Amino acid sequence: MRKTKSAQAGENVIDPKFFDLVAQVAHFSATYGIVLSFGKFWGWTGIAIVAPVCLAYAAIHEFWYDPRYENPVTRGSDLKDFLFLVAGAAVAILVYAI
Repeated sequence: MRKTKSAQAGENVIDPKFFDLVAQVAHFSATYGIVLSFGKFWGWTGIAIVAPVCLAYAAIHEFWYDPRYENPVTRGSDLKDFLFLVAGAAVAILVYAI
């Protein structure tokens, strides 16, 4: 895993802790919204189609794309990002089931 680059004094960057919070909310919300929307429109069939697609996207994006192309200044934890994407899909399935 690559080491996260620290910002130097005077660089115009966002606070890393705040950026991480926003990123995790976005990761969770993305898959939550997609999976729940497909569930509402196409029922369990929609969830059965889109949930595996979201999980495949999450794995490819976090473990292949991000290590190669993500900005080192804003780079976070691939595993943490992946887990929030998975959690969003899982909670959407639970919400739909209830």
